[in-house]
Amino acid sequence: GVVLANSEFRHELVANIEPFKGLLLGLFFITVGAGINFEVLAAQWGTVITLALAVILIKAAILLLLALLFGLRGRDGWLFTLGLAQAGEFGFVLLTYSMQNSVIPADIAQLLGLVVALSMFLTPLLFIAYDRLILPRYREARNEQREADVIEEQAPVIVAGVGRFGQIVCRLLRANKIPIVALDLALDQIENLRRINIKSYFGDASHTGLLETAGIAHARLLVVAIDDRDRAVALVRHVKQHYPGVWLLARAFDRGHGYELRQAGADDVVSETYHSAVELGGHALTAFGVHPLRSRQMTWAFINNEKSHEDELFDAWKEIEEGIRFSPRYGELFMKLE
Repeated sequence: GVVLANSEFRHELVANIEPFKGLLLGLFFITVGAGINFEVLAAQWGTVITLALAVILIKAAILLLLALLFGLRGRDGWLFTLGLAQAGEFGFVLLTYSMQNSVIPADIAQLLGLVVALSMFLTPLLFIAYDRLILPRYREARNEQREADVIEEQAPVIVAGVGRFGQIVCRLLRANKIPIVALDLALDQIENLRRINIKSYFGDASHTGLLETAGIAHARLLVVAIDDRDRAVALVRHVKQHYPGVWLLARAFDRGHGYELRQAGADDVVSETYHSAVELGGHALTAFGVHPLRSRQMTWAFINNEKSHEDELFDAWKEIEEGIRFSPRYGELFMKLE
């Protein structure tokens, strides 16, 4: 790989070898599995597990120390540590070479081979632990260490939540020179918006004091795009109750969440995936051979058909919520839509 990387034909070589990468990886892991002596594993499983954990812990301690020495701290240091804590696949080569040269006996080589294989098998669990245990703590700690920003100006439009959905709303308003104030609890998202000169502030938009400072009493629009279903519904309900003159636009995760937002008082509700899914469905019709204009007509007919039954579906959903049971009328309405 190192030799080929220095070749002027490296791009063509990579393109030619790429189709075989999956096959070679599969072959490698098949040979690893085929080389496992299950009799040794059954007889000495306690020793194998203990040694594998010891290898991971000792290597992780060394890697963590190296990370600190070279300035890798926080989540980057843990990612470096957990990503390399397992025994490498080159261990199989070393064990085979050592056994062939009578450095270690065959029985010990088989035992150590099991240790290497088990440590590699545990690697995905280390990454899962990083994603679910370590990374969220660093994000929460980073957000908790910082107090809510002091909002220095107000605007007629407030956007609560500037994730992958709210960012697009902010960019569209900003492109049309409409003044906005953006609020979010994710510091990374706030910093991204500030790079493109959008006024954004760190803080929980569901807190009454922060909303008042942002000018909710004089705002014309509030866009609710926070990434929390319950908080979004609670925010819509609170604003509609105390500031009925504010027009509420809300992002829904799905149809049921959209009905909850509508019941809470949202004036306009848009599902985060609905329009993109309909757009992709139109492309699917075109790819299937339908003329693009006809595909567009069929797409709009589908949307209009759903809109014409929107109130009926909402009433049927309320019947389900009130009765805590499935309403036959709800199923009938979906059959009509189809």
